[in-house]
Amino acid sequence: MLSFMTLAVGLHASRPALHAPRPLRASRAGACVAMSGKVVVTDGTDSFYGSRTIFQMLHDYGDYSAIIASSSCVSDAKKMLLSRTARYSGLLDLLTFNEGDISEAFAGADTWVSMNSDGGALTAQVAAAKAAGVKRIFLHFSSEGPTDVPDDALESALDGVTYTVMRTGALMAGGSGGGLKLGSVSEPTCAELCKEDVYRILAEAITLDSAYGRMFSLCPSEDVAQFKEMRMAGCGRREEADALLKGMIKEKEPDPEASPEEAAAKAEEVAVSEAEQEAKREEELKMLIERARVRGQETAEREAKEEEEKQKLRAERNAYFAQLEPKEDKDGEDGDSPPPPPADPPSPPPDDKKDDDDDGLALA
Repeated sequence: MLSFMTLAVGLHASRPALHAPRPLRASRAGACVAMSGKVVVTDGTDSFYGSRTIFQMLHDYGDYSAIIASSSCVSDAKKMLLSRTARYSGLLDLLTFNEGDISEAFAGADTWVSMNSDGGALTAQVAAAKAAGVKRIFLHFSSEGPTDVPDDALESALDGVTYTVMRTGALMAGGSGGGLKLGSVSEPTCAELCKEDVYRILAEAITLDSAYGRMFSLCPSEDVAQFKEMRMAGCGRREEADALLKGMIKEKEPDPEASPEEAAAKAEEVAVSEAEQEAKREEELKMLIERARVRGQETAEREAKEEEEKQKLRAERNAYFAQLEPKEDKDGEDGDSPPPPPADPPSPPPDDKKDDDDDGLALA
């Protein structure tokens, strides 16, 4: 298998310019980039509810001077497309609306993108686009559209313009970045695909030479190894789309040399291996549950032992403080009586000196 590290280098080195030299305008990042012409977007369901994301993709990954939404009702189209994201990203600066006759929308346009194409109306629409000078036509068919891809008359109608016809299954939101593969445009309807992956391939394929004059089905693939290898090598979505369209990315096919018996034996071996792995997972789960049960039991025993020790210490502490409390006597009074009051001071001695000191000189 071709090394995708080598493929990444080759794709980066040979990556063609997005557009031919055009007048320059200021890009959203402020730099000057080549300005493309106008692109007209239609939807065969006459509603942009399911395809409104393509407008943002065309704005983010293309450099168009105008993006025209053509439908039978401008008010309904504005309800679908005038969002906060469109306003903040700058899409509203390029977005215009056309109602009614599609030939008016094609006037001065270079590219036409038809989502969920209606095979019954395509012949007249393609004729109007060619008459208006549209050079690039991208037709998308899906299981959600009004019709499937028409017969060989479509290829005859597209003669003289650069076209791409892409067929997909139903488009869903989310789950981007999965595997993709190309198939014949006439093969049975593909499974569901992520809108973001489909619209990104579409936005890049408009300007990729590898998509010119191609009719194919875009389907999901379980084999994502090649995409992962490219992404690890530094390739972007444009390089992925180019490699996919060039046939460099293919879903791994079963070994053609293996006999039916060998294939059955291999399938049985895979089934046995899966059963062994399932049994191993169940055994590991049982071990984890048993380990958790034992750990919970040990924790409960440890907590019970710690609580028992706390109760024992609490009882010993209560007994110790009980000994320090004063005891009461039989009358209900404390055993230690208060000290007696202090004794009264002694009386002074009698004053007998007065009589002894009388020397007879006192008045009679």
